[in-house]
Amino acid sequence: MAALRAALRTCTRLGNIAGVGEAVARQVVTGAPLVSPCRGLRTPPAISSALSHATPWTSRQEVVVDDTEAERNFSHEVIGKVDQQVREGLAGRLFAVVFLQGKQHLVTPGDLVVVQTYFPPNTGDALRLEKVMMVGSRDFSLYGRPLLGQDLVRVEATVVEKTLSHCRIYFYNRRRKNSRKTKFKRETHTLLRINRIEITHGINEVPEVTGVDGRTL
Repeated sequence: MAALRAALRTCTRLGNIAGVGEAVARQVVTGAPLVSPCRGLRTPPAISSALSHATPWTSRQEVVVDDTEAERNFSHEVIGKVDQQVREGLAGRLFAVVFLQGKQHLVTPGDLVVVQTYFPPNTGDALRLEKVMMVGSRDFSLYGRPLLGQDLVRVEATVVEKTLSHCRIYFYNRRRKNSRKTKFKRETHTLLRINRIEITHGINEVPEVTGVDGRTL
């Protein structure tokens, strides 16, 4: 009965009402031990016999394949329009999502980005942000899985300033111990200016590689 009560509490907490009925029916009718009373638990059951009815794990990202001719024509038409805008420079003002020092930043040309941690480059250095997760304009958006190719998108920036944040005060007090401690902390901040966001070539186009003549690859 203790296992039954634990299973009911777990299913109720997870909102799995069907799991409650399944647990009760299994205990009353069969009298079998409740090894896996409900679905949705984070920890998989240890006994292999209980895995037969478990829902198989599926990937969150799936590649959608165009099965019909109409879908393939529609995809080629959309890609062709995006490539035409990129080739003729009609995409307009671009924006990008870059991954920088553990955080994601939505940037456009001319923006100022504050990196709130240690950042090695010095003031005046020109950088290229290579971890681009997304780029887009008013008409289209390109998503990476998780990153876009480095030869497809270029995001260039310049280090404007390296400074310290405002002073943060941390006060520690242990009551009835006559123990008080005060700490002051200032974090390193680096200010970046986004100079340019550029899509170098079409989506399905492969850029020309130079400087490899006569070399065996």
